[in-house]
Parts: sequence; C-alpha cells; structure tokens
Amino acid sequence: MQLSPRIYLPLLALVGLVALLNVVGSGAKPTVVPAEVAGARYRLDAADAHRSGARLLPESARRGTFRFDPDVAPADRQAFLDAVAAARPDARRLIGLVDGLVDVRVGPTGVPGAIGLTEDEEPGYRVTVDLGLVASRYGQRGIERTVLHELGHVVDHALLTDDVVAAMDAEIPAGYGCEDGRLGGCAKPEERFAETFAKWALGDIGVNLDIGYKVPPPAVALDVWGRPLARLTPAT
Repeated sequence: MQLSPRIYLPLLALVGLVALLNVVGSGAKPTVVPAEVAGARYRLDAADAHRSGARLLPESARRGTFRFDPDVAPADRQAFLDAVAAARPDARRLIGLVDGLVDVRVGPTGVPGAIGLTEDEEPGYRVTVDLGLVASRYGQRGIERTVLHELGHVVDHALLTDDVVAAMDAEIPAGYGCEDGRLGGCAKPEERFAETFAKWALGDIGVNLDIGYKVPPPAVALDVWGRPLARLTPAT
C-alpha cells in the first residue's frame, strides 16, 4: 500500500457493539529515494534492498529503541513497554527491528473515536496511544491490544511487501457485516492486518474485548497465520 506524506491509521474504540466514530543534497542528478517499494519502505537484506531499489533498514533503527516524548510519565512509558513485553518472542524480535523508527506519544489522538494512532513521519513513525482512556475502559488486555495494533501498522508499512500482506489477508475471513462503512467486512486491509497482528502477537483473539475493527480471527491457527512474520526474525 502506498503511503501519503502523512497517513493516519487509528485504532477505534468500541463500546459493546457500537463504534465510537465521533472516535538532500545538491547535484546535477539528485537521487530520489522512494517512500516505499512494493508496499514496504525498508528491506532487511542488503541484496534484496539493492535488487528492489528500496532502502536497507539502517543499523541505527535496528540498534535503537522507542523514543518517548519528554512529557510521557514514567508509569505510562512502563505500561507501553509492558504491553510490548507481553507479546510472543517472535513478535518481540520483529518489533525490535523497527522500534528505533518509532516516536511514542501518550494522550488523546486528536481523531474522534480513535484510542490509538500511527502517523508516517518519514523516515520513521509516530505512535500515539490514549493510555488513560484505554486503561479505564478495557484494562490491561486493552492496553496490550492497542499498543500491539499500532506497532502492527509500523511493521506492515516498514517491512512487509504487498504480496506478503495480501497472502496473510487472504486467510482472514471477509464479508462479515459492514458497519459504519469501516468495520467488519468494510475494514481497510491495513486495519485487518494490524488487528490480526495484535491477536497473533498476544495469542488472544479478543473474545469479550470490544475494541478495534471487529475483524474476525484468521481461518487458520494464529501460529500458522503468523509464520511469514516469524520467518523474518528466526530465533538464534
């Protein structure tokens, strides 16, 4: 999927079955680096990056970690990190590749009904999570789901090519309802992926957790669905 210069990818809060949607250089021949190639900004392998024309994920991103806004309280910072720590090991390794690209803000997203928001801030991403609201309504499970959903957007847009996402999306049932033009069967592919990424990362399909885009779980086991992700960062 092509990113606009600034893209908003919100996670919507649901109450029961009702969506809260009112939730450079100079030179004669300058080199233009594409924002994405085949749907992904970076490649993990130098040969793949050269072959595709995409950027190689920089070592600074691989070695780095989340950058929190100065006004994020220590308790909120820890809550965010605890949510990441709750993910399965292969999900943590994958997030560990891209966390150096992520600036984290805690507070209202500025988008009606959205409790989480991911924005493209070339060359990285800005993730905002309304932790106070999420905690009060959905507790720890909600915090984990929201944080992992937003980081799923980062993984998707930074590392996953369109063909990989399309194959994974094909294993998520479609056509189950279409509420407000953006939930269930009408959820956008990037939301279907992010929501399922969070389910896979946490091993939690979300029973009795009324949050998100009402995307049904994959038709295959979560472990099977996530194999393409796990293969990106094999355990050593």
